[in-house]
Amino acid sequence: MNFEDFYQHVFLPEHTHPINVALHMLGTFAGLGYIIAVLTLPVLWWPALLVFPVVHAVPGLIGHRWLERNVAVGDARWRRTDFPGWWFIVANHRMTAERLRNAVKAAVQ
Repeated sequence: MNFEDFYQHVFLPEHTHPINVALHMLGTFAGLGYIIAVLTLPVLWWPALLVFPVVHAVPGLIGHRWLERNVAVGDARWRRTDFPGWWFIVANHRMTAERLRNAVKAAVQ
């Protein structure tokens, strides 16, 4: 399976609840904002970056735990062994970008 098939047939069907999607988007924005904020620290930026996975992933984990639970694959989807873990991270960022683009298009029309 290539990434596009994974995204369309595995990732998106596991992310259909609007609040779960919003939590994933929140995690994406929080993680990116956190990196920018941490990199502006003069001295202690590198240990603060160790917290990045928590800031980035926790909202999505909450969304899966509360709203789109799948006991078979678990809440931490990137830990699955049936697909490369980084595909979930890239797919999450792609979903965020697509939803944001669609929202902007809808607002402009």
